[in-house]
Amino acid sequence: MVCLEPLTPDEFTVWYRHVGRLRLFWAKPLVELFPLYRIAEGCVLKARWASERPRIEEAYIAILKKIRKLDFLLSLRGLKILITPETVEGNLYQQKASLYLYATSRPCATGIHLEKVPEGYPEPTPDHVVVASSQSELRYLFYLNRWSFNIDYLWVASGEYIDRVVENAVCEARRLGGRYITIATGGGHLDSVDLSKHKPDFYYNIYKLSF
Repeated sequence: MVCLEPLTPDEFTVWYRHVGRLRLFWAKPLVELFPLYRIAEGCVLKARWASERPRIEEAYIAILKKIRKLDFLLSLRGLKILITPETVEGNLYQQKASLYLYATSRPCATGIHLEKVPEGYPEPTPDHVVVASSQSELRYLFYLNRWSFNIDYLWVASGEYIDRVVENAVCEARRLGGRYITIATGGGHLDSVDLSKHKPDFYYNIYKLSF
């Protein structure tokens, strides 16, 4: 039971497990993920994260299409994450992130694969496909996770190249069998990249609730 459109339960589990390796405030290395209950507006999951501390962290993840009331979350003790396309009043949350999803049925354009990243950029993992604007003069560079189809790392010279990044990532994900690519932000990760003008097929706000 997962209710994050348009992902299936299996797609969501694989996606969330890999996104957790980015150590965002709302997704960390996953030990266990299981459903608690479904409601008319969505569903609530419980995640157990591996922690740098000598204990397991736990978080409740509420995925809601619409927000009527959040009172039902008060009985859940511990960290609460809300994922919703709607906005929440500022006094109800401590941190905010964004999630963009783009269908691989979109038109796409093939980028340049790099076997070795230029000096000064993070080292990709074997899970990543590295794509750039060119071999020499970089205008953008990104690492697409081949399992979650999330853009785990992104560098752009300016915002005008975001459309090309999405087009390249769509081509790569389609080739690998993915139905959607995602761009997940939060806690300093990709927060400086302005994605607001590049309309996704699905968009979610992600909140760390303050109660």
